Amino acid sequence: MAPHSSSPPTRRVVDVIALLTESARGYTIAEIAKATGAARATATAVLTELTAAGWTIRDSELRYRLGPALSGLHVPAPPIPAGVDDVLTALAARAGCGVTLSRIEPRRLTVVAKHHAGLRIVPGLSVGQRIPLAYPAGAAVMPWRERDDRDAWLATAPAPRRAGIELLGTVREFGCAVFRPVADDVGLVDVLADLLAVVGSDVLRPQLRDRVLRQLASLTSRPYTATELHSDAALPVSYLTAPVFDDALPGFEVQLAPLRPAVPGAEREAYVAALREAAQELSELSVAGGSGRAPAKV
Repeated sequence: MAPHSSSPPTRRVVDVIALLTESARGYTIAEIAKATGAARATATAVLTELTAAGWTIRDSELRYRLGPALSGLHVPAPPIPAGVDDVLTALAARAGCGVTLSRIEPRRLTVVAKHHAGLRIVPGLSVGQRIPLAYPAGAAVMPWRERDDRDAWLATAPAPRRAGIELLGTVREFGCAVFRPVADDVGLVDVLADLLAVVGSDVLRPQLRDRVLRQLASLTSRPYTATELHSDAALPVSYLTAPVFDDALPGFEVQLAPLRPAVPGAEREAYVAALREAAQELSELSVAGGSGRAPAKV
């Protein structure tokens, strides 16, 4: 159960459904109870109701899987054009870290593709996962959004507002946003990243996995200013994001996640160059089906 849940019974249902989305083979009652931290009797009661509603089914091996009733609640994402996966795979290999492509909508960010490379594989958000569009998520596309969208996004930034405005200026200058952990948390970020890389998110209980990922996200989201990025000093880098344009509008962002405690200036420039080149390639592929025209100056 998630900490501080306002409705523990509802949270148990959410945890069970979230777990079942992770495996086509399904889980037994005992596996579900252990993974969600619920008592076996509680898990049984939840699954009895879900099965009666058609949201889950139980097979001949007494394993539970998602049922047909949920299919009507799922709206499939538009197919990703051929070539997008190739660009993301090449970017991950070039940068030696994880890569994520997300669709940016007015109120939410949805992960549509991801690839891993390098020795450290940090699971992060899964494909299909959605999060509210709030500062700093979506920073890479905001300079080109309508003013109302930008103002709504800036309203979610911590005071003072000028920090969000400065971030948008940095994105315009560099063609991407670069984030770091706060100074005191660099070591902790390394520990959490290594924990997820070693044990993998699949073996963690859903609520524990969510807590670790939320903690990691909260520790790695301090944007660099343009002045800081012009420095040659080795600086910690958690992730970088760049806009992907479709029909001259930024509808997606592509993200690199090095999660490194010290990156020299030349290597940061290499990350930025690799990310911007991949973003341009994705824009030309038109990931959402438009013309793929990007502004001449990013």
